[in-house]
Amino acid sequence: MATLLDSLTALANPAVGRIAQRLGESDATVSRGVQASLASVLGGLVSKSNDVGVVRRIFDVITSRENTANVDDVNNLVNGLSTSSTSSLGTTLLSSLFGNRTANVGDLIARTAGFKNSSSGAALLNMAAPLVLGFLGKRVRDSNLSLGGLTNLFASERDSILAAAPAGLANFVDTSGPAAPRPDARAPYTGAVATPARSNRWLWPLAGLAALLLIWFVVSRGRGPTVAAVDSAVATGSVALDTAAARTSAAVSTAAGAVSEAARNLGAFGKKLLPGGVELNIPERGIESNLIAFIEDSSRPVNDTTWFNFDRLNFATGSATILPESEEQLNNIAAVLKAYPKVNVKIGGYTDNTGDPAANRKLSQERADAVRQALVGKGIPAGRMAAEGYGSDHAIGDNSTEEGRAKNRRIALRVTKK
Repeated sequence: MATLLDSLTALANPAVGRIAQRLGESDATVSRGVQASLASVLGGLVSKSNDVGVVRRIFDVITSRENTANVDDVNNLVNGLSTSSTSSLGTTLLSSLFGNRTANVGDLIARTAGFKNSSSGAALLNMAAPLVLGFLGKRVRDSNLSLGGLTNLFASERDSILAAAPAGLANFVDTSGPAAPRPDARAPYTGAVATPARSNRWLWPLAGLAALLLIWFVVSRGRGPTVAAVDSAVATGSVALDTAAARTSAAVSTAAGAVSEAARNLGAFGKKLLPGGVELNIPERGIESNLIAFIEDSSRPVNDTTWFNFDRLNFATGSATILPESEEQLNNIAAVLKAYPKVNVKIGGYTDNTGDPAANRKLSQERADAVRQALVGKGIPAGRMAAEGYGSDHAIGDNSTEEGRAKNRRIALRVTKK
């Protein structure tokens, strides 16, 4: 059965051309933006799965009589596409998920998609919210889902949703509200639409949270080797919103909370003007900033040991398919290489030591090649880049721990000429 994100993307894809024409963007960037915006809304939903109050309010919106968006025809949503407005229910949903940081999420979508107009990200987010609401409303009605059933649905698809969410989304998820109560999960949920008496609607989310934690534990223990950014939370096989940095919080923390903490290790995003006039918005301790500093520092010679680890790059599990949230960082690296045309680089792929060594080396080579090819597609001459997969060689973490294995699964870049 298709996932929530796949189903929603399939509904929106036929309208990509019309959306692109309306926004003045290319079909390719709109296609990426559609997925990023849908994944952002769904990612916001699953990140709230352990907040009983928010989950209950969202369920009320989904099951309200006003939630009548026709998900089989997105034409009305496209016709209403705007950079500043959306349906009242869509506004309520975005406010519940992102609070006063909704505009930041729109900017993130614009960067992820590569839009030339930053306002296009907000426009797609405004379209995605009512589309997601309409789709979930239909799913709840058709499947007769209770609040607990919907929470369990989010839990079962948490991995795929959060893997597709734009890198950095965790920075804008509002977790500042009061801690959720711990309800007794014994009584069944009996209502569907919000009513003044909600005697036991709050009892089911705990069951959903328990299922979520169980799924996280099983997945994190059972996943084979992957190659992702050295500081990528998704590289551990966990369910995190932001693939930007290593997990640093305690094991009892939620995945989203862990990544929110880890993302801060990259520092604040800021503007960096490159030679030629291109301006990047990059974290102060991310690969882009470190790479630029190395290139510009004449006292630091090229050597065989200075590698820079991608921190917002991720692949589909077990394959060399680069996920959409990686697009922002790949665009940034391409911009850096264009700004410094004398620079040549080597791309290295690495895995942990789990599984067959030959298969690990093959996968690491395929992923290094995929990154090189992605940069070629962005205008970097192939002759300026080499790619090599090292498998589990050159470990930088302890393979006996999950945290160490996460560090070892990475894609890195080394300057070979400057």
